[in-house]
Amino acid sequence: MTDPMSNDTWQHLLGLESVDVVCEWHRQVHDRQLNTRRASEIVSSAKQAREYFRNSANSAHTVRPLLTFYGIASLARAALLLLKPGSGEESLTRGHGLETVDWSNTLSGELPSALVAIGSLKVRTSAGLFNDLLTQTGNRICIHVRSSAVDWGLNYELPPLGTELTLETLLAILPDLHKLLPRTAHGSSHAIVNEMTYSDAGGFLATVSSKQFEALRDSYMELGYEVVQTGEVSQVKCSSQNFQASIPQFMHTYVDKMFGTIPRLYIVKPVQRSTRISQLGITYMLSYFLGMLTRYFPTHWIALHGGAKGDGLWPAIHATQTYVEQAFPELTIELVHDMLIEREAP
Repeated sequence: MTDPMSNDTWQHLLGLESVDVVCEWHRQVHDRQLNTRRASEIVSSAKQAREYFRNSANSAHTVRPLLTFYGIASLARAALLLLKPGSGEESLTRGHGLETVDWSNTLSGELPSALVAIGSLKVRTSAGLFNDLLTQTGNRICIHVRSSAVDWGLNYELPPLGTELTLETLLAILPDLHKLLPRTAHGSSHAIVNEMTYSDAGGFLATVSSKQFEALRDSYMELGYEVVQTGEVSQVKCSSQNFQASIPQFMHTYVDKMFGTIPRLYIVKPVQRSTRISQLGITYMLSYFLGMLTRYFPTHWIALHGGAKGDGLWPAIHATQTYVEQAFPELTIELVHDMLIEREAP
């Protein structure tokens, strides 16, 4: 029987299941003591998350994404309670923080056509767990530049409530998934970062493949970035002021890691011109998509993975399930550890 406790990431997440560790982490982050009741609320959510993941890992595909989403929501709740100062469960906004947008109409009609339309399914951000999680984490992404350790942390502006995104858009920006999308769905939206530097004086500079960056070039030039191409290599650069005003959308691979341990860093096409969402947030959204599809449209879900006309998105959907199971726990503990280290810095 698969046990998440045997995974190295879940071993680190055991800290969220210890009252003593939770109290110490909270003190480091907020410089204040956490009472036992509040610590127990965090521990309870973390323990629930582990059980959801454990049961998900041993369930059939007919229900697996729904159990995974409940596990992700519970883990997000534990992290949120840890990072939110002075408040407990009663202060949290009810709801997942995402809502489906007209899914019944999108998936109406004959089943083959409905399956083809799954990539067009749309969600809208709303008050609730998703927005609260982005708020308390600062919509933060931990940057790895050819290192298994976190080299840099960046905070994106919070996306406004009511932001709408399609499933296909989210699938296309994750480098772990884009190669599995139907070729007609999207062109390349990713450019792996070979080198990257930043300073207030010198600004931002990244070296990327010219071929990979071609599809992103116009998007970033519109944001004020300069692109200098020298053969197969391009330099993407801007001033520190421009960088802070329009931070690139970064993403990593958490399944296809370099040497099996180092997340590969990519610059990707922004989900919207002025919208950036952390990889933690993107991963939560993808799990919500799959969980709600499984829960409310079981006929479509079972046909999708059972082999039916119109199932061209299935390889990417299957890889998405693997990705969210692996990435969200790792992204969560990585973010917590990074924030602890940041608070310790002089």
